[in-house]
Amino acid sequence: MLLNYLRIALRNLWQYKLYTAINAFGLATGLTCMLLAVLFMLDEQRFDRFHAHNPHLYRINTTLVADKGAALRTTGGTGQVQGPVFKEQIPEIRQFTRIMGGDIYGDMHTGSKALRLQQVFVDDNFLETFSFPALSGDPATALREIDAAVITESTAMRLFGNTDVTGRPLYLDSDPSAQKLGKPLTITAVVKDPPPQSSIRFDVLMNLRFLQLSFLDDTWLNAYLGTFLILHPGANLAAVETKMNQIYQSAAAIQKQNHPFDPQISYSLQRLTDIHLNPLRTQGGSVENGIVNGSDPVYSRLFLGIAAFILLMAAINFIHISNAGALRRSKEVAVRKLNGGSRGQIIVQFLLESAIVCIFSFVLAGVFTLITLPVFNELSGKDLQAGDAPGLLLYAVILQAGIILLAGLYPAYVLSGFKPSSVLYRKPKLSGKGLFGKSLVVLQFSLAVFLIIASLSYYRQMEFVRTKNLGYNPHQVIRSNIPGNRDPKPVQQFLRSELGREPGIRSITFGGDAGAMIAQTGGQRIEAVHMVIDDAYLPTMEISLKTGSNVSAGEPYGVIVNEAFVKAAGWKQPLGQTILANEYFDKIPRTVTGVVKDFHNGSLHQRLQPMIMFQNNRHYGGMWIRYDKNRQPQALAAFEKAYKTMMPTAVFSFQYMDELNAKAYQQELRWKKIITIATVLSVMICCLGLFGIAHLSTHQRIKEIGIRKVLGAGVPGLAFLMSKQFLQPVMIALLVASPPAAWVMQRWLQQFAYSIQINGWTFVFTAAVILCLALVTVAYHTMAAALRNPVKSMKTE
Repeated sequence: MLLNYLRIALRNLWQYKLYTAINAFGLATGLTCMLLAVLFMLDEQRFDRFHAHNPHLYRINTTLVADKGAALRTTGGTGQVQGPVFKEQIPEIRQFTRIMGGDIYGDMHTGSKALRLQQVFVDDNFLETFSFPALSGDPATALREIDAAVITESTAMRLFGNTDVTGRPLYLDSDPSAQKLGKPLTITAVVKDPPPQSSIRFDVLMNLRFLQLSFLDDTWLNAYLGTFLILHPGANLAAVETKMNQIYQSAAAIQKQNHPFDPQISYSLQRLTDIHLNPLRTQGGSVENGIVNGSDPVYSRLFLGIAAFILLMAAINFIHISNAGALRRSKEVAVRKLNGGSRGQIIVQFLLESAIVCIFSFVLAGVFTLITLPVFNELSGKDLQAGDAPGLLLYAVILQAGIILLAGLYPAYVLSGFKPSSVLYRKPKLSGKGLFGKSLVVLQFSLAVFLIIASLSYYRQMEFVRTKNLGYNPHQVIRSNIPGNRDPKPVQQFLRSELGREPGIRSITFGGDAGAMIAQTGGQRIEAVHMVIDDAYLPTMEISLKTGSNVSAGEPYGVIVNEAFVKAAGWKQPLGQTILANEYFDKIPRTVTGVVKDFHNGSLHQRLQPMIMFQNNRHYGGMWIRYDKNRQPQALAAFEKAYKTMMPTAVFSFQYMDELNAKAYQQELRWKKIITIATVLSVMICCLGLFGIAHLSTHQRIKEIGIRKVLGAGVPGLAFLMSKQFLQPVMIALLVASPPAAWVMQRWLQQFAYSIQINGWTFVFTAAVILCLALVTVAYHTMAAALRNPVKSMKTE
């Protein structure tokens, strides 16, 4: 019997090839999107789960608390002292290890080849705490010595061309710790590269005690390295956090007394496997205390939701086309019932047809997934492989079964419900006056309208970000640095002299970004961005001075603040005001000599922060060069020549400022492309479904059209009459989907401190696009039916 059902099903599917193709292609497209979304989601959830000590691995987070108890800022870091003290005094802690780096790149060489490598300084138990398999060397002892260096497999290949390098020397260029050590580092082990699903990434591991030769810190008031704990099974997290905060209050009491102001700090624990999808920093591939690759979980949910939308649209096509085609097969059902066929047998027959289409679509989706995976990897910045997700097959089977039931059961139920008497003696009708079919079209186009509005808003926001005036000019500016522990003064003097003679270089400035710190003025504590600059910084970056004067050698303790700082301090006359910047630089009061107009030195996700700019010789490692765009090759060549002349052992590198700014929106720019493609696919599937329904509808009304033509109806009137039934649901969809789409996108825009406003033109454009596409889609069938000869239309069997 099943073989007979299969033969009949295949014959019917082949007979109605157009509808079979529409259903199969639509489902395959939706399934492909869903499989890619599941692959992406599984990859995101796999981050950091390969470590053997999970789920007992935690990171200590530090929260700076305001005077009234509100959290000012949380960072995933501590100082050097917290880990050892907590381990000693809290019995629930089995082990600790510290990580500093991730954003530290240093020049290292073998004697013949130099590379700029990602350096991470760790405790000697790092390889016992985290699971990075060793290709050579003993993980338990590899980092025991102060001069030990552990490199990754790819780093070994880049430096030496092979991985058999244990015992080889590794030199650091102008490094203060290396100068104190007095000898090169020794490679003690080679480990496999961190997998793509690792939040801890590095090229070379070095002992933290090596760093402490030049940077030993015993203060409780810093947070610049990551401290990770392994807790004993069954440890109470809340109790451990309470003990950490109690220890801080007592141990840091003396340091707090000697501090210029009283820093309020609290500690908390975050599971390692929770960090990737709950990062403290996410924009631009940020690095924080050894942890990288933070991902906003909203994108996983967004992609999964879009894929579900597209798959639902394809399923609606299947249901609608099958339901609309029920009248076409009504006599077949009647004859089968008269010959003794039960309703259950007929349901099985039609479910089998649905299953064949779904299974074929699933196979096609597998092929589409393999073909599109490299493109998706490039768009998403991933390295997904179908074989890397063992749970994918289970998801696929569940998804397949759900689609067969969802897309096949209702049409089968409707088709099997025809009574032979109503079919053979009068024209059969579907119940509900077509409301169900119209509802499906409304739902389908509502999803498409939602995605179009979202895509337009997303695109407009990204264009706003790209074109917004930042308050300075980042174009034709490159950013470089003076690496290592070199004295910056001779380097600066040489580069100024050499590059000042190059016509393609307009100006050069030296300085550095010292990050956000707490400043004190008039009894107020203000969190402000600190920047070290020289007198060429403002003209080089084309930043406007609102009042006062630039920094100068004649006023070494003069500072410049921005308008946001003036507002935060409540000053009416900012010039001459006194600021205690931060103990990290000095405790000398500084005087405000100038105010600049606000400019964005970070992403537009955050509001403009108060800023302090001043001179400090210890932080002149960065440099910015403005060049003439018409002489760019000559300018860059001159810069490289001067750089290598003054620092022959350093690795020459630079970055364009506009590219650095774009990195802050890396995730958004990637997802802009993905959302655009998804929107196009969703609209295409809607139009395919509408095309199929228009074909069925005009075929069923062919005699009505013939009679109307005989009675004098013209072609335009008939075309409008036929098109109206399809445009009404589309217009309803516009009204239904626009408000929730606007609300969702308004919520998304709230993550930006500076954003567009969703205006009426977005909805007008969406309506124009969707209505035009709907008209074009049904035009072929409506015009063909209207132009058909009435004689052929009205003939009967």
